[in-house]
This record gives sequence, structure tokens and C-alpha cells, in this order.
Amino acid sequence: MKIVEDKLSNGVRVVTAERAESAAVAFHIYFGCGGRHERDEVVGVSHALEHMVFKGTPSRTTLDIAREMEGNGASINANTAPERTCYHFTAPAEAFATVLEVYADAVNNCLLDKEEWDRERMVILEELKMYEDMPRVWVSDMLETTVYNLQMGVIGDRDTINAIEPEHMRELIEKWYTPGNTVVSVAGGVKHEEVMALSERHFGARTGSDEKPLSPGLPGESKAKIVDQARQTDQVNLAMGFRAFGLNHEDAVPLRVMCNILGGKMSSRLFTEVREKRGLAYSVGAAPHRYTDTGMVEMKAGVALEKAVEATEVMLSETGRFKSEPVTGEELAEAKRYIKGNLQIHESSQYHAGRNGSNLMLRGEVYPVEEELADIDSVNEEDIQRVAGAVFQEAGLTAAVIAEKPLGSELEAVLKI
Repeated sequence: MKIVEDKLSNGVRVVTAERAESAAVAFHIYFGCGGRHERDEVVGVSHALEHMVFKGTPSRTTLDIAREMEGNGASINANTAPERTCYHFTAPAEAFATVLEVYADAVNNCLLDKEEWDRERMVILEELKMYEDMPRVWVSDMLETTVYNLQMGVIGDRDTINAIEPEHMRELIEKWYTPGNTVVSVAGGVKHEEVMALSERHFGARTGSDEKPLSPGLPGESKAKIVDQARQTDQVNLAMGFRAFGLNHEDAVPLRVMCNILGGKMSSRLFTEVREKRGLAYSVGAAPHRYTDTGMVEMKAGVALEKAVEATEVMLSETGRFKSEPVTGEELAEAKRYIKGNLQIHESSQYHAGRNGSNLMLRGEVYPVEEELADIDSVNEEDIQRVAGAVFQEAGLTAAVIAEKPLGSELEAVLKI
């Protein structure tokens, strides 16, 4: 696979991964704007714009856009995250140029019609209800917004969604959807030269600064030690987070390996201690969450009400073990093989377009798989213990809980390490 970085005449960054064996082409366009970049009164505007991009242009209706792309075999979608929004499609290689012309029209010339937005607003309010009805997902949203001191998650809430208007989306496009804050990533059965020519035709005339704007900073302390929500639910949904560090930090890779040992697989310490030995939870695990400049280690479990305190104590005890005793060579080797294996099994053009584009946008550079594999191999037992000592600190611990009754005071008493 040949990976090439390039730029359009206006400063838009382009990365291609030529895969001669692939009959498909995946196209991703990233804009470095998400929930953390929005004004408090209209949180959710990036997500709203993501929906509205496909709602018509001066030359195409919503149905035209869908039919012209899907009728050529393309699968289209988009997603919004705290620090970027991505619009993407995958199409047969022979239809790439045709589909891209339609997709670029939607991205560049979306109408943002007021009546269309009033209808789509109702759709997003239903989407919000869907997430609220998923406590295992919602508890992570509660934790993230509390740790990073954000008003709310990417989707917003009822008040901000109802406050958003098309002019707010236009303001966001003007400020953040600039050439210097845009990355085009393409992978599959297409040549770099063809991608550059088509991208220059469709995106080379976009105006604005060719410099990447600075993101607003995030507070260094959580809003609260614990955030508690009581509602009807059949189990306690618990999430605990330790403030950590961002994507480009020198200890980001050891942190990832440590999280895998802690709760990233069935042989992990949390799975073994919480589920297998004590039967406290069906679902339990841990994972790193990383922004560009900060991060978090999140531990999650779904437990019975009467077992919530015990489960919390066991999970926190396992974090303490990392500081008091080195991981075994066997644990470390197994974690490395697991992470490396999960990197090596991805064969789709969609994966490579997403990987290259998101890394170029968020890290500022492409992160080749071979380099990542070498970084994982370089982690040793001392790295894990050093990172654990820095991250697993009581002062940096925050918890979120959803249960049938308030549990905050009970859990706060045992949030110690």
C-alpha cells in the first residue's frame, strides 16, 4: 500500500492510500470542528450541520443526492466527534468520480433551508431520546462532559438543539470549515494523481485561511467528583474516569497497553476479578479516551444495585495494583500481541481512509501502521508502572452513575485509591 501526502492549491491537505487490489474507493473529508469548538448556547450545531449537508443543494434535492450516489453503488454517511466532523462514502472504483461530484456538491453547496431544518430538528430530538434510553452509553456521556468540564455532549440538549438555526451553521462553516482545517483522505483502487485532480476540481476553490485555527482550551479540573442520575433502570450503570493525556503525549502508547491489561479483553484484570471471580457484572472493561491535548482512562461496568459499592472498590483496587507492583512479562506480551493483532486484521479501504485522515487531522501527521506496531513493541514494564503512577491518582478521579435511586453519596465514600 502506497501512502502519499499532498496539498491542494488552497491549502487543503490530502492523503491517499493506493490499494491496487481493491475494487472499492473510500473517500473521507474531515473538518477540524466538533463539540468543543461550539458556543454554549448552540452546542450540537456541528452535529446539526452534519445532518443538513445532505438536505439539498441549488441543483439537487435530498432525494437526488441519495439516488445519484446510492444508484451508483455508494454507501454514504457522516459522523461528529468532539474535535472533528467527518463526511464519507465508499463506492466502486469505477464510480468514484461520479459519486464524488455529487458528494462534493452536497458538502460545498448545502442549502441549509429553514423549513428543512425545522423538520430535521425533530429527527435530532428523537436521536437524543434514543441515546438517553441507552444508559450504558449515556453514562459515558455524563462522565466525559464532567471530566472535561463541557456543558454537554456532541449532540447537545433540548434547549440548545431548539436554539440552533441555519445562520449558526453558516457561522460555523465560515469559521471552522476552512482549507487549513480540512483533510481529504482517500484509500482504495484509485491513483493519487486522479484523487488530486478531482479534489482540486471540487475542493480547491474553497476559501478561507490555510492555517489550522487554535482549538479552545479545556479546564484542567472536573466539574464534580461524581455525577448521579436516578431513573428507572434494571442495573447500575457505572463509569469512572482518571484524567490522563492526549494523542501525541510521549506516554500515550504505554497508556493504551496498560488499559488493555486493565480491561481491554476477556483475559484482562477487570474481567477476571469483577466478572469471573466475583460474578459482579456481565459487562466490565476499560479503555483510553484521547483528545489532542488531554485524555481519560474510563472504566465501566453494569452491576446490580446491591453490588455497586463492592464493584467500585474492586475496580479501583485493580488500578492501585498497577502502581504497587509491575505487570508480569506474560501480561505485557499478551497485551502487545492483542493490540497489534487488532491493527493488522483491518483490510478495508474504509478503515485506511479513516485511519489516515483522522490521524492527519488530529495528530498533524499520518501514523503508519508499521510505526505504531514498533511503538507498541517498545513498551516495557517500567513504562506501565510509571504511567499508572501518573494517571491513577485520587485527585484525578471522577465517577458517573445511573441507577434506580441516588447512589452518589455511597459511591463517593469509596472513590479512593
